[in-house]
Amino acid sequence: MTLAYTGAVWRPTLAELGLTFDPALLADQAVGVGRRGDPMTRMRELWQIFRTGMDLTPRVLVDQRQLQNYVLQVARDVERPPQDAALSIAGAKVVGIPSTPGIQVLVDATANDVMLAAQSLAPQEVIIRTRNLDPIVGDAALVRVQAQVVDLLQSPLELVRGEQRWVWPAEKLAELLRVEAHGADLIVRVDTDLLTQAVEGLAQVVDTGTAEPRLRFRGGQVRIVQEGIPGWRLRQEEASEAIGALLMQASPLTRTLDLPVDELTPQITAATLDNLGIVELVGEGRSSFSGSAEYRITNIRAGAARMDGVLIAPDAEFSFNRQLGEVNAENGFVEGYAIIGNRTQLEWGGGVCQDSTTVFRAAFWAGLPITERHAHAFYISWYDAFGLGAQGSGQGMDAAIYTGVNDLKFVNDTGHWLLMQTEVDEANQILTVRLYGTRPKREVRLEGPFITNEVRAPSAPVYIDDPSLPSGTIRQSDTARGGRDITIERVIVEDGVEVRRDTFFTRFRAWPNIFLRGSG
Repeated sequence: MTLAYTGAVWRPTLAELGLTFDPALLADQAVGVGRRGDPMTRMRELWQIFRTGMDLTPRVLVDQRQLQNYVLQVARDVERPPQDAALSIAGAKVVGIPSTPGIQVLVDATANDVMLAAQSLAPQEVIIRTRNLDPIVGDAALVRVQAQVVDLLQSPLELVRGEQRWVWPAEKLAELLRVEAHGADLIVRVDTDLLTQAVEGLAQVVDTGTAEPRLRFRGGQVRIVQEGIPGWRLRQEEASEAIGALLMQASPLTRTLDLPVDELTPQITAATLDNLGIVELVGEGRSSFSGSAEYRITNIRAGAARMDGVLIAPDAEFSFNRQLGEVNAENGFVEGYAIIGNRTQLEWGGGVCQDSTTVFRAAFWAGLPITERHAHAFYISWYDAFGLGAQGSGQGMDAAIYTGVNDLKFVNDTGHWLLMQTEVDEANQILTVRLYGTRPKREVRLEGPFITNEVRAPSAPVYIDDPSLPSGTIRQSDTARGGRDITIERVIVEDGVEVRRDTFFTRFRAWPNIFLRGSG
């Protein structure tokens, strides 16, 4: 016996189907011939056997559970769930994926056909019975939503603040859209989480940073070294709502939005300096940039200048990226190598993580609550120096930033203003960040680093095609290094009692040798 479905054939044994014959019944039938009824009847049966023989039909016994189990096994190869229509948005390319019906095997009906075929005692082909399963979301919904998304992406968004303009092209807008099934329909919506993240990144280039004057603390005295400049700060929640609404309005022309901002005016003057509470060192961070290339030193210097003399109000959350502003030539930055994605590549401001790392250390030792911090993807040895403060060098005390994605943030919980002051010692290649204010009555202790899960660097190199390099050119961009997990515990002690314990976790991935292979 065979089972078949659209070209596929299964040839089970009778045992696999749970089919057997009853030999005892067959023997009883044979023995009983000529032995039943009156003498005349028995004589007729014997005479019939002598002349033409007699057919005996065996009885087929069926193990219903075994038969159903076999059909269920076949069903795994035949059945498929229905696929709803869906929409894929890759970059600005909108691709519709049509629906497909599902297939379900009718197990009981197929098993019944097998039993009937077995009764014939002849070779039989049983066609597996199935039924189609309709998808919930059909192609009509796909056609409608595909046309809607194409319309939404036909023009860019232009975001305006005064004379400044930022254009979000179709590729960026597509990243913010989500198409989801809603019952039998497909709906398109703005991903509010991604939009919030995008607007936060926008704020880092729109905002002017602090409007307060730049100060200098020296010899126990604080003075103004640069007067405050009126500025602005993006109202992020309002901007997110406005951008989301505009994105959902299709237009063949560029859609323009005047960004909502708050005007900032300086509040600190020479007459109010004595009220700030800036009287002593609260925390200090140091790092070494020894051996850095010239581009890196340039970017470290530019980043430090953006932080130098900055005031942080009581209870305010400091954002490194917001204070850093736009990383471009106008702000003193140059292109340099930075860790982007899965390799080191050219990027504006390469090396500015030296600044964020050193600011992080100053905030760490000041005992300030760190609300956002990211480690680098892989181990970078020059961040070891001064990593543990007075305890010496060590790992796990770096802070990676990337505009619009990863930030460094902390809160001024001292109850007084804080002044951030930077020093770039190019002779000794040391960067120092100091926070001045009124030191809280607390002690900061560091426990660790605790290093676990050490793994060796991958032995196999990775090659990445780079069209910017001539064909045949090979250039190494990354050097292999091992991976590890690092845990730092910061303990805050007041009056000899532990009041807070913060954990800073770092996972350095094992990193291969990476080579760029010219394909230009």
